[in-house]
Amino acid sequence: MTRRRDWWVSAVALAFLATCGAGAARRLLIVTVRGTSMTPTHHHGDRLLVRRTHTVRRGQVVVVLRPRSPAIWREDRHSPLIVKRVAAVPGEPVPPGSVPPLAEGQEGRVPPGHVVLLGDNAAASVDSRQLGFFPLGDVLGVVTRSLPQPEGASRR
Repeated sequence: MTRRRDWWVSAVALAFLATCGAGAARRLLIVTVRGTSMTPTHHHGDRLLVRRTHTVRRGQVVVVLRPRSPAIWREDRHSPLIVKRVAAVPGEPVPPGSVPPLAEGQEGRVPPGHVVLLGDNAAASVDSRQLGFFPLGDVLGVVTRSLPQPEGASRR
């Protein structure tokens, strides 16, 4: 009887740990930075831990789905994800020069369900300055920290 109960307790504990682990995997994402648009904060090759959420605040660095825009990106050369900083959230004033004039919201405010995203390195960033507002639904999550490089890896 004791063996059977020990097995049952072990099976329940294992199932609980597997469920928690799977839940954590759905909430976290590891992304590798490509390009120099976030320099000096993040560099090409940096690995970032991302917490999945659509709730963002101004100043946070986020990972977002790259808009389809063949005129700006060649599909075969870039990741479907980009890393940018939140410059304004819904209802906040649109920062001057951060979106094309035709994209500005009513009364110069960010429209509901959208954000203004900018790269830290303006000279090398394709962001809201060229593309306008990004849908909040395309935000995958918020960067929580940089991860150490794998042993033997280097930034290229």
